[in-house]
Amino acid sequence: MNHTPQIKKAIQFAARKHHGQLRISSTPEEPLPYVSHLFSVAILVAEDGAHDDVVTAALLHDTLEDTKTTREEITAAFNERVADLVEMVSERKELDWKERKMDYLARLREADDDALCIAIADKIDNVESRTEEYQQGGEAFLAKWKHPNGEHLWFYGEALKVAQERLPEHRLTKRYAEAHAHQLAVFSLGGEASK
Repeated sequence: MNHTPQIKKAIQFAARKHHGQLRISSTPEEPLPYVSHLFSVAILVAEDGAHDDVVTAALLHDTLEDTKTTREEITAAFNERVADLVEMVSERKELDWKERKMDYLARLREADDDALCIAIADKIDNVESRTEEYQQGGEAFLAKWKHPNGEHLWFYGEALKVAQERLPEHRLTKRYAEAHAHQLAVFSLGGEASK
């Protein structure tokens, strides 16, 4: 990932906005800062040679959804394109869980390719992380989530369908398909599938 002034600013912005937030973990004594997820997503899109605006939006992709950040703040700090991309990949907080996911999937079908790549990278990191954490923590890890695992598996499967419809040959779509298939195998075997 290029360390341009804009990317550096985005890293700092994301770190401030997500300060104190942690990933759900199987090892609460060693929690991961939430920004680790943002960096992973940004690296995935940067590996494809994405423009700085796309990498910036990947770093900020959860700010509208998970912090008090406004679209106007993102526009003022960066630009309208970054704000558009972040908005395209943000779930609408005012909806309940299922409605939020359905709305998100519908918007992904219409989003531009850059936004879709950010969304796919986000799902790759989420799926790979959940699978790894489940292998380490088992059912105790799943108990930390508000919604049953089956609902999460449904959502990741539906998001994969959108990726495969829109960008079937893309490297990120292929990686997502592999991660999702591995996830299904691990959860069906109770965490015993090999990594």
